[in-house]
Amino acid sequence: MILSEVLGKIKTIFLDTAPVIYFIEAHPQFGPLVRQVIELMNENRIQAVTSVLTLSEVLPKPVETGNDELAEKFKTYLKNGSNLTLLPITEIIGESAGVLRGKYPNLKTVDALQIATALDAESDAFLTNDRKLSGIKEIKIIVLKDYLVDTSISTRT
Repeated sequence: MILSEVLGKIKTIFLDTAPVIYFIEAHPQFGPLVRQVIELMNENRIQAVTSVLTLSEVLPKPVETGNDELAEKFKTYLKNGSNLTLLPITEIIGESAGVLRGKYPNLKTVDALQIATALDAESDAFLTNDRKLSGIKEIKIIVLKDYLVDTSISTRT
């Protein structure tokens, strides 16, 4: 199945940190896949949510390297992006994340908080590039790597 077919069935999607980075930094491999989601958002065909944790995860590298322009791009997009809502981490989300970590012992706290936020927002899917999250049953996990098209030509004869 191609990504556009999967996205066509989704009304609300949670954006994990990696897809946000790929979009803002125009990643050559994954940026075009994330742009498919952004285009649907811009056309009001899909609503996206993310959490304040995403903001805390995208800022360290630009701050460390002194790239104020990139840091501002991230902040502006996450706070004002079209059809994108930046959600807080609440007590209910914290509790839900703890339950998720109990069910999935290898789940990192930050991932549990992101997924719990997606569930609290009643998202239909969770967009990530972390295959380790594929085993989560509570929400549809969309892993960008799974939608890459291999355009290399075999040199075998």
